[in-house]
Amino acid sequence: MDARAREALLVEDAADAAKYRVYPQTPLSEVVDLMVRRGVRAVPVVGDRYEVLGIITTGDALSRVLSTHPEEDAAHGRAELTARDVMTRAVLCVSESQPLLDAARMMVNRKVEQLPIVRDGELVGLITRNAVLRALRGEPEPDNESEES
Repeated sequence: MDARAREALLVEDAADAAKYRVYPQTPLSEVVDLMVRRGVRAVPVVGDRYEVLGIITTGDALSRVLSTHPEEDAAHGRAELTARDVMTRAVLCVSESQPLLDAARMMVNRKVEQLPIVRDGELVGLITRNAVLRALRGEPEPDNESEES
């Protein structure tokens, strides 16, 4: 793909629809189950109007799973962890109309694998590093349901 064509690409050209999302009160066990069953590496946490409140990555979830002891917590009357307890709150979001190269630079500079895409404050999709690379190379999107970033 030539340089001018790459510069003309927008985030929407590499966007994936937001297939999965959880709410702050969703138990961590359900979030982990979703990630494992569906092979997703990150799940946005949204509010009642689908505004992005945070994100839970497989790294966030694994870190919490390793540091918690459900049997011990239950014995001491501690409630199960929720998405709110685990999510990363400072989430960088992009809009569909942003240049794709700008989003790619953000991903590299901030060392993130994917970014939520918002329209009028509402989550509409995600963009991953793999999707960015495919779009910049002019490659078609694969047929598989889940994507490794």
